Amino acid sequence: MSKLDLLLNEEKGEFDNIKLPNDMENRLRSALDEVPEKKKKRLRSRVAAIIIVVLLLGYNIDTLAYYGKQLIGYENLMTGTLQELNEMGKGQLINKSYTFTDGVSLVLDGVMLDDNQLILFYTIKDPEGDVENKDVNIYIEGSFGRPFSHGGQGQISEDGTTINWVMSTNEALKFFEKTITLDLNYRHDNGDYEYGEIKFKLDRNQAVGKSLRMDINKKIDLGNRSLKVDTMVASPTSTIVRGKVQNIFELGIDYLTKHRIRPQEIQMELIADGEKVDNQASGVSTDNKGISFYTRFDALPTDTKNIELRLIKFSGDHDVKELFEINRDGLTDLNVLDQDIRINEVYEKEGKTYINFTTEDTTLLSRVYLIIDGQRFELEETIPGQEEKIVEGDSAKILYTRTMSFKGRGSKLQLDIQRISYSKVYDELIYSYRLD
Repeated sequence: MSKLDLLLNEEKGEFDNIKLPNDMENRLRSALDEVPEKKKKRLRSRVAAIIIVVLLLGYNIDTLAYYGKQLIGYENLMTGTLQELNEMGKGQLINKSYTFTDGVSLVLDGVMLDDNQLILFYTIKDPEGDVENKDVNIYIEGSFGRPFSHGGQGQISEDGTTINWVMSTNEALKFFEKTITLDLNYRHDNGDYEYGEIKFKLDRNQAVGKSLRMDINKKIDLGNRSLKVDTMVASPTSTIVRGKVQNIFELGIDYLTKHRIRPQEIQMELIADGEKVDNQASGVSTDNKGISFYTRFDALPTDTKNIELRLIKFSGDHDVKELFEINRDGLTDLNVLDQDIRINEVYEKEGKTYINFTTEDTTLLSRVYLIIDGQRFELEETIPGQEEKIVEGDSAKILYTRTMSFKGRGSKLQLDIQRISYSKVYDELIYSYRLD
């Protein structure tokens, strides 16, 4: 039986139990007796219609609101979780718009709010049917002009007149934030800019539900660094893990010693009752508190009993600032921050020096120079090469061979590696929890 069938059966049960006042019939007859005969027939029909409407409104007001609050047109952009919340009528309808001078407009249909994020559902419209090429940007501000970074996805209609967007903030709103401002920035086809705004008040009574906060407070050793996972918050719309790579003190020391790390990707895996939860987004940011990260997963499935959080992979760009002697006549094996680099061949051609080398495919010499007889030369280009899969026991890795080109030639060569990027696989359990 469908949800609609169940709902109608419930409403039928309520209708069956309706009891009208004992004097309802007498009141109606008295009212009809006072009306001229020629109008009685028409009035009887009106009274009957009024009774039906009153009954529908009185006993189905929740059902009408349930269907009236659903957001239409965003179905293909919603995750399964958001679709379920939308079908339940969760969220707050806004229905505010701003129209630019050329007729292009932005309509904020509604929002969903919980302890993890604010989700906006809005539509950009172009009556000329060229919405894909309309450059309209939004900036989200909370109280006192506090900006929110955000991300999302959109879908263009077949006729090109509308594009629907579902946009989520990358952090939660503060408890005191009630007024939200969307600053609109529109670049016209001729290059001129036009600005607008949409303001609305949050009704926290329409937040989509309660959340579960889990304090993890676990440090994970990354070799020359550590990663601290602070919290995991499971809300009706998402499950978000937050933590730190460095606090401001550690960041300051690395800056002074010129041995900084720049995190690029922190890949985690959330498992609920043995099934992976969809990873929706992740990010790393640096501010006056240090380097922080977050990973957003879909909401936990209903009736989840056991959850596990695992660190799968860490990728970062690391300061090196070391010189390495290069053997022109044979192989040279280098080890940089535990990353193996093999120099296969060095040769000269048309006034340039070429270095053919091999690393794992996730290793990148992100800033490198060649010192030729004491003179420093910049990297001109990296020429793509070949990949080779190496199987070692139960594990496998991909080796990537390519060639660096430097302008200049000489007898003494030194490779000046300033920075190196690489990924390391951990697949380590961070946290496990049983929900009672």
